[in-house]
Amino acid sequence: MNSQTHEKLCDALSLRGGPAPAIKCKEFYALLDGLFTQEEAEVAIKLPIEPIPIDKASELLNRDQKNTLDIVERMANEGLLFSHEKNGITHYSLMPLIPGIFEMQFTKGEVNDHTKKLARLFDEYFNVLWPYMESNASQRAVFPFARVITVEQEIPSGVEIFPYDKLSEYIAKSEDIAVCICYCRHHGELVGKPCSKSKDVCMVFGTQARYVIKRGFGKPASKEEALHILDRAEKEGLIHCSSNTSKYITFICNCCLCHCGILQSIQRSASPSMAANSSFIVMVDQDECTGCGICLDRCQMEALKINGSIIIRDAERCIGCGLCVSECPTGALSLVKREDAATPPVNERELMSSIIHSVLS
Repeated sequence: MNSQTHEKLCDALSLRGGPAPAIKCKEFYALLDGLFTQEEAEVAIKLPIEPIPIDKASELLNRDQKNTLDIVERMANEGLLFSHEKNGITHYSLMPLIPGIFEMQFTKGEVNDHTKKLARLFDEYFNVLWPYMESNASQRAVFPFARVITVEQEIPSGVEIFPYDKLSEYIAKSEDIAVCICYCRHHGELVGKPCSKSKDVCMVFGTQARYVIKRGFGKPASKEEALHILDRAEKEGLIHCSSNTSKYITFICNCCLCHCGILQSIQRSASPSMAANSSFIVMVDQDECTGCGICLDRCQMEALKINGSIIIRDAERCIGCGLCVSECPTGALSLVKREDAATPPVNERELMSSIIHSVLS
């Protein structure tokens, strides 16, 4: 791929947004060479932001429809283009780098020379990306892209629970559910940093689930299987992270701090509860606390500390995941509703609007 194509493709990916920017650097260009052929890059550069059907794509690319269909289908199967049905017609669009292209390269759980090479290239780019993001971070709070959803059975009875606080309700109303390999932990495994936690615990819903199933990036799951996955993830101490929307959610990632970029960025924040949280916060009953310390290993945000024989909670660091509550042997830990709990945006359009407004204000 030539340098001009590198720059244009970098610009095209930047326009797709997402929490991880496309930086013009040799590490990113090497990654693009691993992901795209020259022909695929030229197609990606010309595609508009809005999804388009094959006849429009053919006209825009100045190719016949069969040739256009062959290449966009190949790119969709490679996890570079997103495809979905609208009025019975397949539409195609270039995915953002993250979330999108990165995840699709590893959700199959494949171990081969190609995936190992991509994992290394992403790792080298992330080594440039994360320091860049931290050094260029705005002092203003940016509206969170993702949110934490509390372990449902630990929410106390008698507390008003909105539908967006219950993963079981999202699962109950989802007609299409797909389960995928955790791309973060699989990426870590490919670069020699394996994780002991389960990998088959990430889920996508709706249109995204149909894409994932059709293209072989994941497998269909029943509602019962999805609930079983949540239970297994909670027992392993994984945090439920999801899209920060209320009407529906597009994904559930069951995350660990050692590999999840979302959790790592939250944990590094001076105030993790401002970066992402649930509608709840943990309280400590000092009379019941024996200082056993079991909860310390369950808290990935370092929101709990032991002082003598009692546990102290740091409200600024508590994201309200509820994992500590589920393992407390004395019942000293409990969840209460946050006084300032915010209603998530209705859908992705409102979410992106909120993010843009927070950056510009």
